[in-house]
Amino acid sequence: MNYKALNQQVGNLDLYLLDQILKGRFEGFSKILDAGCGEGRNLPYFVNNGYEVYGIDLNPQAILMAMMSYRSVPKDNWAAGNLSELPWPDQYFDAVICSAVLHFAESHEHFHTMMKELARVIARGGLLFIRAATQVGLSAEDPESKFTYLMEPEQLFNIDKLYPFNFLELPKSVVVNDQRSMGVLVLERK
Repeated sequence: MNYKALNQQVGNLDLYLLDQILKGRFEGFSKILDAGCGEGRNLPYFVNNGYEVYGIDLNPQAILMAMMSYRSVPKDNWAAGNLSELPWPDQYFDAVICSAVLHFAESHEHFHTMMKELARVIARGGLLFIRAATQVGLSAEDPESKFTYLMEPEQLFNIDKLYPFNFLELPKSVVVNDQRSMGVLVLERK
């Protein structure tokens, strides 16, 4: 497969999400929610492979762009809204992707509310993929962040005790230019 064909399949997908796809983490799942989907950059693989895709984003314009990009996805599968009040019933999804969203939480309480909502809509045995800014590997004097919320190391490494999840992989965090640290969590709903 050449790079153009690969790009048709995966587009501008988050590399850490691609890693999970290649490990088969989404096999056997059908309903996928992209929580904070933006214009849908993480959805090409799932749409192209017959998954039942849903998306929610705070920005209604981004939802309109996603709807235009993925015309095969029913319009009812898209929602403009926040992650504090997801409009789907309990345990509705097999997997939830939440990439580059949670670090915009306004406070620890807001983060906690969003995490509880994500847990609520994932079926037992389902997957939660999170990519978010953390404090891991940064000094106390780190440069000002464009993010409003950074996951603390203790929170990152104990998330399985704070919410109803088990780690499928140990958390990873990559420090970028000593300015920001991006963490990846791959969790299974208890």
